[in-house]
Amino acid sequence: MDMPTDGSLQKLQKYIWEMNKLRGFNTTDPSKKLVMLLEEAGELAKATRKVAGLKFADNTQQTDIREELADVQIVLLGLATMLGVDMLEAVREKEEKNRKREWK
Repeated sequence: MDMPTDGSLQKLQKYIWEMNKLRGFNTTDPSKKLVMLLEEAGELAKATRKVAGLKFADNTQQTDIREELADVQIVLLGLATMLGVDMLEAVREKEEKNRKREWK
């Protein structure tokens, strides 16, 4: 299966799921996938520190923020699939609610 290039979130979500299965990743336990998501979010936070100009210890390993954002997206889409959530629909529905809210 080739990585989709048309910008479709639904196709990307399906591709990520197929890669999870092909690579032997967890496909049955959402709690394990959530732990992975939290780990990746932590790595994203660390990478964001660099962009924000926060100080690091000299021995702190720094990673590329693009990679960390991608890791979060990959794990999130896998978790969504495990839970039977179409992320494109979920985002659309949530944005409809957000549009009706008053933001202060």
